[in-house]
Amino acid sequence: MTSPLTTPLNTKQILVVEDSSEIRRVLVNTLKAEGYTVHQGEHGEQGLRVLGHVTPDLILSDINMPRMNGIEFYKAIRQNPLWTVIPFIFLTANNTPEDIQEGRELGVEDYLTKPIEPKDLLAIVNARLLRVVDVQVAQVGMAYLETVNVLANVIEGRDPYTFGHVERVAKYARLMAEGLKWSPEHLRMLEFGARLHDLGKIIVPDQVLKKTGPLTDEEWQLMKQHPVAGAKILQQISHLKGTLPYVLYHHEKWDGTGYPRGLKEKEIPLEGRLLAVVDVYDALTSARPYHPGRPAHEVAKFLSEKSGSHFDAEMVGLFLKVMADAIKQP
Repeated sequence: MTSPLTTPLNTKQILVVEDSSEIRRVLVNTLKAEGYTVHQGEHGEQGLRVLGHVTPDLILSDINMPRMNGIEFYKAIRQNPLWTVIPFIFLTANNTPEDIQEGRELGVEDYLTKPIEPKDLLAIVNARLLRVVDVQVAQVGMAYLETVNVLANVIEGRDPYTFGHVERVAKYARLMAEGLKWSPEHLRMLEFGARLHDLGKIIVPDQVLKKTGPLTDEEWQLMKQHPVAGAKILQQISHLKGTLPYVLYHHEKWDGTGYPRGLKEKEIPLEGRLLAVVDVYDALTSARPYHPGRPAHEVAKFLSEKSGSHFDAEMVGLFLKVMADAIKQP
């Protein structure tokens, strides 16, 4: 099924409300020729009747009409929560500045002045529909991020010692990805993956997760299952499948001694190699029940020493560079 965000503009529905049959005919024919589905009415009351069985993607309405003029029509539409988000364009004559001012005070942004050229009509209609799509995409992206943050907070809420960990890991990882000049879509998925990398710890009992001493072999085997557990949860969510390399591989090591798969060198996806560096950096510089936070310069030295064994040397070099650059910035 086609998503509303990927539906071509010219398959959308438009309501034209105009009392002049000649002007309405020109508007309707122009929009239909472009591929739009067009509904029409002669005045506001008729427009409301159309809205009773159709929810258009955009409304074009004259201002000066009998029975219910454009201003009254617009006010009636905005009183219904189902119709408040429909983009609205006024059609006006040159001699109605008061109506335009009243419309702007009500929140109407777009106007077409009669006589209307077909190219001007299509330009403003297309532009308005594209603005709606941009807003919808931004809203969906925000909804995804809110969902991701809720999931991440479930884990942090169980372990107060890791408070802020996912936020810092996401910040460090983004600095590295920007240094690699990743695309906006790749950066967005990195943001999600960095925040969700420890989601699988939901299977780890509190007495293990919060233990202050060394883990037993049995407890350690349980802890090592969290990357696979997290991946199993996320692979069921279609728009978060791109996070799997971060979640599943951030504990793999360059020399093959990591988990859960024991991958080595470039068998480990780039996303996992990147996140491994920032995850360990934050873990070691933060206070945990089993160790105090270490100074940043000491941890940087540790990363360098483990470069080429635990970590991808290129990723360590990039991380140290972007962190040094970040410190230099005012």
